[in-house]
This record gives sequence, C-alpha cells and structure tokens, in this order.
Amino acid sequence: MRRGFIALAMMVAISGCLLPGQGTPVLVDSFAGEYWSGEARLLEVSNDKLRCLIAARNRSMLVREQWVPCTSVHPANSR
Repeated sequence: MRRGFIALAMMVAISGCLLPGQGTPVLVDSFAGEYWSGEARLLEVSNDKLRCLIAARNRSMLVREQWVPCTSVHPANSR
C-alpha cells in the first residue's frame, strides 16, 4: 500500500502537475497567458527587471515555466 502511494506521488511530481517548491508565490494577470488560475511561482527576474520567469499551471493542468512581463506579476498577498 505504501509503495503504491509513493509511486503515485512520484508520477504526479514527475508529470509536471505540481508547482515547484522554490520561488515566491505570486498572482499573474490572465492576459499574460492562458492559465488555469492566476496562482504561480516567481522563479527569476531579468537583469532589466522587465521580464519575470514564472511557473504556473496551464489549462491542461500541467506546470509550465514562461517569461512574462513583470507588470503582470503581483504579490500573492495583494488580494
């Protein structure tokens, strides 16, 4: 039973369904891309501070990393 749960957890993690543990929780405007929700993780900011690398779930529920304008990225506690 425990092996089955561990195997399932590993498959979910490998398949790209889980947001990464690292990064800052942020909200992303919907016009920056087609996301399942606005919840994302900020992974990196470009040197010129104009582009942000985020990890977010797309509509297929797979986590995808993408560069978006930093003006579309907001602190998660801004609600």
